[in-house]
Parts: sequence; structure tokens; C-alpha cells
Amino acid sequence: MKPIASTKRIAPVKRIAPMLALCASAVACADSAMTDDPAQTLTAVAEDVWQRQLEVDLRARAREGLPLERLPIPTLERARSDADFSRAVLDRLDGIDADALEADDRITWELLRRGAEMTIESLDHYWVITNVLTPYSSPIGAMRQIFGLVPVADDAGRQDYLALLAQVPGAVAFVESHVRGQMERGITVPDANMDAVVGIVRAGIAPFSTGPFAVAEARLGAQGEDPDAGSGTAAFFAEAERIVADEINPALERLAAFLDGEFREAAAPEVGLSRQPGGEAAYRYLVRLHTTMDITPEEIHEIGLRNVAEIEEQMLAVQARIGFEGSIDDFRRHIPTNPDYFPKTVEEVRERFDSPSRQFFERADEFFLSKPDAPFGARRLDPALEGSQTFGYYNPPTPNDPVGYYNFNGSDLDQRSWLTYAGISLHELFPGHHFHITRQYANDALPAVRRNALHTAYTEGWGMYSTFLGIDSGFLADDPLSEYGAYMMEIFVATRLVVDTGMNLLGWTLEEGRQYMREHIFDSETQIASESLRYSTDMWGQALGYQMGKRAILGLRRKAEAELGDDFDLRRFHEAVLGPGSLPMTVLESHIDRFIEAERSTS
Repeated sequence: MKPIASTKRIAPVKRIAPMLALCASAVACADSAMTDDPAQTLTAVAEDVWQRQLEVDLRARAREGLPLERLPIPTLERARSDADFSRAVLDRLDGIDADALEADDRITWELLRRGAEMTIESLDHYWVITNVLTPYSSPIGAMRQIFGLVPVADDAGRQDYLALLAQVPGAVAFVESHVRGQMERGITVPDANMDAVVGIVRAGIAPFSTGPFAVAEARLGAQGEDPDAGSGTAAFFAEAERIVADEINPALERLAAFLDGEFREAAAPEVGLSRQPGGEAAYRYLVRLHTTMDITPEEIHEIGLRNVAEIEEQMLAVQARIGFEGSIDDFRRHIPTNPDYFPKTVEEVRERFDSPSRQFFERADEFFLSKPDAPFGARRLDPALEGSQTFGYYNPPTPNDPVGYYNFNGSDLDQRSWLTYAGISLHELFPGHHFHITRQYANDALPAVRRNALHTAYTEGWGMYSTFLGIDSGFLADDPLSEYGAYMMEIFVATRLVVDTGMNLLGWTLEEGRQYMREHIFDSETQIASESLRYSTDMWGQALGYQMGKRAILGLRRKAEAELGDDFDLRRFHEAVLGPGSLPMTVLESHIDRFIEAERSTS
């Protein structure tokens, strides 16, 4: 799932001043915002946190129709400032009697507190966890997407674009300065990922018209049809070409030379964050950050081992219903040999992604108290992007396109089994990401800081739980191959619990992690290579959120079922989970505890 914000410029643009520009200091802001009403005080704190977030969250700024005026550069100074700001937030929250708050305000209070505490703690690990080089984390690799958010259909937008473009050389210089600082502290990228690191930088070195900053004429609106019309487009292109050729490309060349020389020579021989100075403490922090739970890597590793074994038992039971005699490994080898398991046309792919969500939507009243208002569907990715997108991703509706789409990869159909498509459909569209994200973004009753929050453990956990609903409800029972495919998705994210913790804390080598994946998942060797590097050298702990989030939601459901008995209503439980929007799992747990008490008192 990779939601992309709207790029539509909203006129007139409301320019919201950053919170710290309005007050001399965070403490001054805290003093000025205090009232005798705890709810009003909390509202002020939440708004200040949101304004702070807007300073660096370009997707949120685009959704709000705000200009994208500066690139977010994760400097140490910014990290220290964020920690100072968060300390002031905690002081303000401490001045609020949480017990006097209404239930929804209590959620906001708990969410802000956990967020501030994690931000303060992150400063201790700044040099280890601030990753600016590897494929999933590199700001250089993300430039194409960042600049795609900037509206350029008018002169004001084009000036914003050029102003942002002029900041790129400074951002590249920061990357080099930052990794030199890491190298001085013994923190390096493992050798196994260095080719990708250097490749990302070199891929950005290109003329403006063909590189990551290129602007398609379609984005320029009607004026783009004639660059020499008095619209300023000719001057815009000329200045953009100059900045790229004279400033950006030389900066990237210097960075690439440093990375491919001195930095590569210092590369760590083996993967795993705990092998880096300060890495073990940093990984323990990241596990709590990404799972939004107070849990240790050792606990997650054991959960993963048990979870993989449980799923394999369930897969064997489905294999028996399919009529296949043999082991899971036998079936894994059988799939590529059966052409019936592979789509024949792109239209068949679209239908297989689209249809399950629509069929489940027809049963929505059995599971939910509401339905998404926004339409949804599946469509093919731009074929030009399919080489770099192994899977697809979900785009929520935007002002320019009111439909929420799952964008699927329609290439190499003879290598893409459709067995997982039904499970992916439920995960990405309904009742998964589309249902959750569209209702959250549209919920004006939520404070902006909550309306725009997408915690991985909650967001992807809900997506995985949505696929589980397809199994648990019997929806997939009549299609055992698709049910098996849902378990293929399940075991893929379950192995992450084992491999991520194994390589980053327990001393597993990269090859040991890959071998475990080969033994339990159905993905190609190329995908295993990419995924294992993602876990061990790039986004440490992030991949844990999918299955841990799903397990947490399901665990809360089981708790509610046990405590409420015959009074348990699945629809009301789902409303209790979805209604507040994306939350840390610790906050969701306390919220569901209050939900159970409220249900018990009204039964």
C-alpha cells in the first residue's frame, strides 16, 4: 500500500504559518494555549502538533492544498528541535486531567503522548536510524515522487517547483555530510546493498527532460500545449534544465564518487542492525516504533516461529480440500507447472483483483455498520513503472480522481499466479485499505493530526485482518485455491517476524535469512533477495507491523468475544476499531477495553 496525495492546487491557497513562527518557543506556545477546559487545551496541543508535522510532511501539505516550499531534510538540529518540542507537548499533556476527558479526547491524549515519547527517544538513536541511502529510505530515490506532488499548472506552481528544485543540491550535500558522520561513528551500509545504494544516486544523474525531475506536458494543463505561449513555460523549462545540469547533477556525481569509493571500502561485511555501533538498542526502539506495541524482538521471533507452523498446518488442510497430495514444498513446485493458475490477459487480472472486493461489499452489512462512499476498483500500473514495482499499490481518491484504485502490475503474466489475487483484493480495496483510509480522510470530526495518521501496524494490520475476514467468514471457502492464496500472503508476512528479528538481533546472516524464506514462502529468488535486504539493511523493523498489527486486532476481537459472550456484535467491534482512525496498538487496546466496558454496561 502506497497512498499518493492529491496534487491539485486549491485556490485560494491558505498558507498556514508554522507553529514555532507564531511563538517565541515551544514553551511559550504551551503557556499561551493553556485553558481551564481540558478538552480545549487538548485541542490546542493537537493542532500545534499537526502544524509541526505539516512543516515536513509533503504529502499532508499537498492534501491540504498548501505550497510545497522546502524539502524535508532530517538534520540533527531538526531532530533535537523535534525532541524539545515533544518535551513541551508532554508538559502540556501532563497538565490535562486525562480522566476528565471524553472517550474520543482520551484517544487523542494517549496518541499524542506516545508520539511525543517516541520522538524524544529517537534522538538517542539518531545516527543509527536516520537512513538516507538505501532503496526504501533514500530521499534521492524518492525525488521523482516528491516532485510529482507539486502542482505546475500555473505560474505560481512552477515557481514553487523551481524553488524546490534549487534546494536539491543542498539536500544531496546533506546526504554526503550525514553519511560521513555515520562513517566516523563506524555506521555503514552492508556491502550486500552497496550496488543498490550507488545505483540510486547514479540513476538520478540525467538531463532534466529524462531524469527524476522531468515534468510531463500533461501536468502543465492547456498551456503546456505550446511552451512558447506567454505562459512562462519556456522560461520554466530553461531554468529547470539549468539547475539540473549545473547544480544537481554535479552534486550527485560527487556523492556517487564518494559512495563508490571511500564509503564502499568501509562497508560492513554482514547485514543486521545489531552489528552496527549502538544498533541493538536502536533496533529494540524501532521494533516498538513500528509495531506500536511494547514488545521485544525476542518475543516477536518466538511468535513468528509459532505463527509460521500454525499457518502451514492450515495450508495443508486446504491442500487436502483442493485434492493435492504432497507437502507444501511439493505444492510450491507444482504451481509454476500449472498454466491454469496464471492469468491470460490483463483484463483477467483486473477482474480477479476487482471482483472479490465487490462481492464482499455485497455482504458488507454482515460485518460493518457503514460502507465506503467513495467508489473503488483495480487498474493497471503505467507499464513504464512496472519494472520497478514488483507488486501494486493502493491510491486513495483525490479531487482529480474520485475513485480509489488498486494499481496492479500487469506485466509478465506467465510469472504471476492469480492465487493470491482475491486476498490482495480484500486487503487493498474492500474491506481493507480503501474502506479504512477513505473514511478516515473524510472524517472531519477527527483532529487533523489523527485524520492524517497512517501507522503501519494499524494500516497494514487492518489490511491483513481484512484478508483474514475472507477466510474466517467462509467467503473464500468455495474457492479453495484463493483461500490457499490468502494463506500464502499470511505466511509471507509471518516469516518477516522470524527473519527481521533473526538478522537484526539474533545474529543470523543474510543467507540464513534467505534460506528460511525459501523454505516457507512462495516468492521468487529475486523477490527474496530484495525483501531480505529491505529487512536487514534498510527499514529495520518496519515489516513487523503487518502481521503484528493483524494479530493485535484479532487478539482484541477474541478478547471482546470472550468477555461479551452472546452480547458481542462483530459489526460494532469493527466500528470501534475503524471509527477512531489509525492508532498505535497500545492506544487501540485501551480504547477497545473501554468499548468492552461500554458494551457490557448497555447489555
